[in-house]
Amino acid sequence: MCAAAAEAPSGRAPKRPWWAELGSVLPRSVATAVRATRSREGDGLPPLSANPLAWATVAVDELTVSAAYLLSRRSAEQVSAQAVADAAEAVERLRAAGVVDDPRRAHPVPPAPTDVRVTRRRRAGIDFEHLSFASPYRPPVELPGEDRWSSGEANHRTHAYLLRHGDRPRPWAVVLHGHRMGEPRDLRLLGSKRLQHELGVDVAHLVLPMHGPRGRGGGHPFPGVDPITNLLGMAQGVSDARTLLAWLRLSERLPIGVFGVSLGGHVAGLLAGLDDGLACVVAGVPTSDLSTMLADTMRSRWGEETVAASHVLDPDSRVLSRLVSPLTFPPLLARDRLFIYAAVGDRLVTPQQALALWHHWDRPQILWLQGGHILNNLGASRRFVVEAFSAGGVRAG
Repeated sequence: MCAAAAEAPSGRAPKRPWWAELGSVLPRSVATAVRATRSREGDGLPPLSANPLAWATVAVDELTVSAAYLLSRRSAEQVSAQAVADAAEAVERLRAAGVVDDPRRAHPVPPAPTDVRVTRRRRAGIDFEHLSFASPYRPPVELPGEDRWSSGEANHRTHAYLLRHGDRPRPWAVVLHGHRMGEPRDLRLLGSKRLQHELGVDVAHLVLPMHGPRGRGGGHPFPGVDPITNLLGMAQGVSDARTLLAWLRLSERLPIGVFGVSLGGHVAGLLAGLDDGLACVVAGVPTSDLSTMLADTMRSRWGEETVAASHVLDPDSRVLSRLVSPLTFPPLLARDRLFIYAAVGDRLVTPQQALALWHHWDRPQILWLQGGHILNNLGASRRFVVEAFSAGGVRAG
């Protein structure tokens, strides 16, 4: 749906004039589509169909990345010597605390939610309940740059949008949005009304850190090129999701499934390795490792020099990325309760991110969409999510 790729670091990507950047969209899209139509034996990635619609969705992805670059190149976060030093210091502190050797220490079970509020709202023609509670997340050790992350008061409160039938306890579908989302309109954009009515379930949309009402008032871009920000953002997202799950389980222990798209797919992948009580997990066009995702996005557009200058593949950045990567944690769910859909022509997170997760999960059911990252949350993927939840037992009896 929305990209999980971060904006290019403004001082590192080429300073192209706007017309040159936009002019590169079409040739870059065609070159990518031509490469993707070639069969790739053995890696599990099917070729891209040679049809105009599939190629057009690749071009939409490329245009999105170029537009983000042009809009953010003057204000996007710089990779400073201090940021590199902070990453090294963070790794040293985490290693001393045993977190690097045991990444689960980065994700302790959060306490029960406190200061819980539920109000009724109506937006975009949809009636829903607005749940909020104090975010319990605290990093396992004090990290450099943590004060910058926590300076925005809005991010200290977790929000979720609930669709409930209201007649009796029902199974829950937890939905995790993509980058630049987190507003009530997601209830329509991500197909939640369909989940509610076709499966007879209640639906909870979690707002991820620094998104929606949590992103107002400043703070670092998340995700971005700062590995400490990415660590804090992902770890807080997982902690808040587990707190929401605890709240949902306070009454009836009915099945709960999780569906995440893009950035939310990354958090869903982490939950599959941290919560053994879930009925199923569906990861849609997911990221699975932020360091390699950022490197691939930069490399394909601005070359290896930009990747090196961004420091996203530095050893310390790789360590921090590993602590919040689904690839670090073996899944706690059986393979038939895990599902992935991905896009063959994805130009924002690249299909290799989904492939890595697919292999890590021992090749569960996967749907390959013919197209790109942006225009994917439509007919085929929505049917796939409904069928996955039904197969996982997340449906009303």
